[in-house]
Amino acid sequence: MSLKNMLESASRGGTVEVSDGWTQGRAIYGGLTGALLLASIKGRLRDVASDDVASDSAGSAAASPHPLRSFTVSFVGPATPGPVEVHAEILRVGKNVTQAQATLRQDGAIVATALAAFGKHRESTIVVPPRHPMPELPEPGTIEPFPYIEKMTPEFYRFLALRQVGGALPFSGAETGDLSGWAQLREAPEEFHEEHLLVLADAWPPATIQMLSGFAPASSLTWTLELVAEIGPDTIPPEALFAYEATTDASRDGYAHTHAMMWRPDGALTAISRQTITVFG
Repeated sequence: MSLKNMLESASRGGTVEVSDGWTQGRAIYGGLTGALLLASIKGRLRDVASDDVASDSAGSAAASPHPLRSFTVSFVGPATPGPVEVHAEILRVGKNVTQAQATLRQDGAIVATALAAFGKHRESTIVVPPRHPMPELPEPGTIEPFPYIEKMTPEFYRFLALRQVGGALPFSGAETGDLSGWAQLREAPEEFHEEHLLVLADAWPPATIQMLSGFAPASSLTWTLELVAEIGPDTIPPEALFAYEATTDASRDGYAHTHAMMWRPDGALTAISRQTITVFG
C-alpha cells in the first residue's frame, strides 16, 4: 500500500494496512505513525462537519479545519507492519481553536496516541520574527542522499531523501549532538499537506545517538511538532524540500532532549520539532 493509500485509509478510521518498508528497526517509522494519526483526526473532522452541514447545525465550524498549530505524539510501544487500528475523537470545536486526539492500536494494545491543536489566524499586535535563521547549506543537488542499504539503514530511507551536511553518522562517537541537512520525499505527492511534513520531520536519526561509540538502542518517547507556517497545496509545492537543523539541549539518565527547526529553501521557518529520546547506552 502506498503512502497515499495508507493516509486515505487512516482518514476513514478503522483498520489500516501498514506496508512493509516503512520500519525503523523493528517498529513502524515514527513519522508515518504521526501522519496516520493526523490523517485520522482530519478525517474525523470532515465527517463531523458533513454531519453538521446535513443537519444544518451551528457546529459546522469544523467544516474547514484551521491550520495545524501543534501535534504531539506519545510512542507507547512498537508497532510492526501489518494491520493497525486508528481511532480519532474531537475534544472541542471552539470559535478559534479545535482540539482532537487519536489512538493507534495493534493486537488490541495501544502503540501510539496523539493530540492535535488547530487554530485559525487571528489579529495580534505581537509579531516576533524567528530568531534562528536557516543555516547556510550547500545546494541539495550537490549532496548525495543517504542510500537505502538492506539491513544497514532504516527501511523507510527508500521513500525519503535525506542529505546530511552537519553532524556525524549514528554511533560514530562524535563530540557533538547536533546535525543539519536537507529532507525531501523521493516521490512527490499529488499535493503537499501537513501529513507529509510529519513524515519528513521525524526522518532524521535522533541527533544525540551520533555521540555513542557503538550501537545501542534508542527511540523517541514523545515528539511535538509546532507549525510556524501554514502547510498545504497553496503554500508548499509537491516536490518540496526542507532545510533541517537539530540541537541536543541536554542528555542524562538515559534520556536526551532535542529541538530541531525546518525551513523552506527561501529561508522561511516552517516548523519546530521537540523530542524526548530514550537512550540505552
